[in-house]
Amino acid sequence: MSVYQEIDSYKKINVILIFIIMFIFFYCFFLPYLNFGLRSSCEGLPLAYCKSRGLTRAFSQILRFHFQEAIAYNPFSIKIFCFFFLQLIARFLINMIISFSLFRKILIFDVSLSVISFLFSFYNLVLPY
Repeated sequence: MSVYQEIDSYKKINVILIFIIMFIFFYCFFLPYLNFGLRSSCEGLPLAYCKSRGLTRAFSQILRFHFQEAIAYNPFSIKIFCFFFLQLIARFLINMIISFSLFRKILIFDVSLSVISFLFSFYNLVLPY
């Protein structure tokens, strides 16, 4: 596979990730207007047993700039939202600046930064108390 094909594949993956993250944000934003009557399986459980409880509702509040309500739904929501928001920005920027000569360096930087920010954002959900 040539470097040009690798760059093209990398750009396609970034575009797919952009659409997925934007879909999540749009869904969370319009969630209060969508009433499917679905209940979470975490409803009523302590946060120690279900650390992801309320993330969708918290994202909805963050998108409306109601940060205190978001923290009330899930105390980890701000960090997790920031991870997805920064990934969205990074995907846009990387697709704009990627070039043949810098591809390997950008790829290494992107993967390293994404892994570090993922670990920082999600360590509360993965590690036990």
